[in-house]
Amino acid sequence: MTFDENSSDAAFRGLMKNLNLDESQFKSYKTNFSQLTYDQLSTTKNEIESQLSLLFDILSNQYKADMSTPLLTDDGYPRSDIDVVGIRLIRVKIIRLRNDVKLVYSLLEAKLIERFEEQKNSGVPDTSEQSEQVRNPLLYTIAFATVSEVVPHGPASTSGLKEGDQIISVDDIHAANHNKLANISLKVRDSVDKSLSVIILRNGTRQTLELKPTDKWDGRGLLGCRLLPL
Repeated sequence: MTFDENSSDAAFRGLMKNLNLDESQFKSYKTNFSQLTYDQLSTTKNEIESQLSLLFDILSNQYKADMSTPLLTDDGYPRSDIDVVGIRLIRVKIIRLRNDVKLVYSLLEAKLIERFEEQKNSGVPDTSEQSEQVRNPLLYTIAFATVSEVVPHGPASTSGLKEGDQIISVDDIHAANHNKLANISLKVRDSVDKSLSVIILRNGTRQTLELKPTDKWDGRGLLGCRLLPL
């Protein structure tokens, strides 16, 4: 089953009504984000992240599913033990909001850098706080990968990573720029025996870990785990 954008939005609103949820809290963004100011983008970012958090909760708690739960039986028929249509509608909404927030992230970073460049060119002294903001301009909350197959005593295990942890960021790599996880691989290869700050989501709680990629252990690879895209 496929949905065009208008019919999908209408079906999603109907689904929210059936769940006794306020449909107005979920928005469809048809605006040109590039025309928004930094403050408007920041507000939009927070709105989208709040919607995504609620949708993931609904998917998990109401439908007992996630973004990778199979919706078909082995012989290709829709499963009868889950609400296939409801899950698909929520997934479509999540995917659209994820795409929106990735664009907002990128625009926020660009506008923040422009702001500090203007301050620099105007002769305003650069403070350590401003420099830190340029390096880490946004508080990211959207997970883009999940950890699997953590090898005991490997670098990932030593850092405290556990199977099922969701990755929000690895150093400066996040949901908007991971490039299908390819940039994670590049970052890891360029950071052998160096500590990387990893922000994860574990059981709904945000945590920061220090991960040191290395080949100085008995296993294969630099991490001792697998990352799967969400």
